[in-house]
Amino acid sequence: MVAVIEEVEYAGGAQYIEFKVYQSPTDPNVIRGSWRLASGGAGGTVVDESRVGTTIETEFRHVLECADLHGIPFVWVNDPEELFPPYYRR
Repeated sequence: MVAVIEEVEYAGGAQYIEFKVYQSPTDPNVIRGSWRLASGGAGGTVVDESRVGTTIETEFRHVLECADLHGIPFVWVNDPEELFPPYYRR
């Protein structure tokens, strides 16, 4: 089971995927989420990543599935502006 965390420190030294939340640059009413899972450390081969133009809800479900599939225990939601609050993440 993957745990969703609000602060990166909650992962301790464990592996995590960062889910970055931001406003669309072309439409400020649209919220997007981006993430990337690479193997082999920094600059490694991309295993999976967010897709341009999909909804934040779709990307959030996908990142959770990807983390679960690869045994990554945490997804850190990096959302300092609180654009995608926890009650929308169901």
